[in-house]
Amino acid sequence: MGKPSKPTTFSTRIERLETGMRYHVVPVPEEVSGSFLDAGHRRVLATINGHETRRAFQGPKDGGRYLVLGKAELKAAGVALGDVVTVSLVPDPEPDAIDLTPEFIEALKQDEAARERWESFPRGRQRSLAHYLTSPKRAETRLRRAIEIAEKLRTYTLYGDRDADGRRLDR
Repeated sequence: MGKPSKPTTFSTRIERLETGMRYHVVPVPEEVSGSFLDAGHRRVLATINGHETRRAFQGPKDGGRYLVLGKAELKAAGVALGDVVTVSLVPDPEPDAIDLTPEFIEALKQDEAARERWESFPRGRQRSLAHYLTSPKRAETRLRRAIEIAEKLRTYTLYGDRDADGRRLDR
């Protein structure tokens, strides 16, 4: 299959995975996900009932691909479990882009050691931390998390950090 040249639109129903973390997902027809993946586009801009979000195809390599949606995305799109939605996909023109809060951007500006460590992380780890930073609704919570993560970056006390002997530092 070739590279999608214009938005690919389809209808599907919001589902919930009943295994693992029980995410809300937008199932993507195999021919749609296949055309994007075959063209080298794992990350897409998805417009769901008019709400745009950056997502990556998830799911087993042998089929059954989907886009994971959090509660915030469901609410922003005005949809719930079981709703039929219209989805439009285009390749993400900036697949490495990561949305950060202004609070965290400011924390990194003020803490060079934290910024250098942040920049050394692979995109996947940055995305994981960015989700933690952007998920709170309240500015106070986002600020608290920005300070917390910047300090943990600087002091090597993020979950999973290890010393030279392989012992975990986050305990």
